[in-house]
Amino acid sequence: MKTKKDFWRLIGLSYLLIFSGIFLLYIAEETQFEIYLLVAVMVLEVSGIVVIWKALEVFRSLKDKSVYPKQLDFLNKIAVKLYSDKKKSNIVFGIAITVGVVIGVLAVLYQEGLLF
Repeated sequence: MKTKKDFWRLIGLSYLLIFSGIFLLYIAEETQFEIYLLVAVMVLEVSGIVVIWKALEVFRSLKDKSVYPKQLDFLNKIAVKLYSDKKKSNIVFGIAITVGVVIGVLAVLYQEGLLF
């Protein structure tokens, strides 16, 4: 049986993976190992997304879905509403990934001077 502690451990691990990937992006600029670091960034980011998916499965398996403190009860209500149902949570997850990819592509195009 998974617990709230397992849920928060997975969320923390996903943040660590995602932010370490972002950190590697800044190291990767203008080095001879740039391509290897970019591959490592992709691996870290995908791993972070997989860990978030596992945290979502843990959340669905919890009996008491109030993972936030009582002061943030509105977040508990939103989480239960969006993530308890598998179909609805898949839609939310897909939209979040799509928005993230679009923002990333627009940022790269803007940085390269191809957008404006």
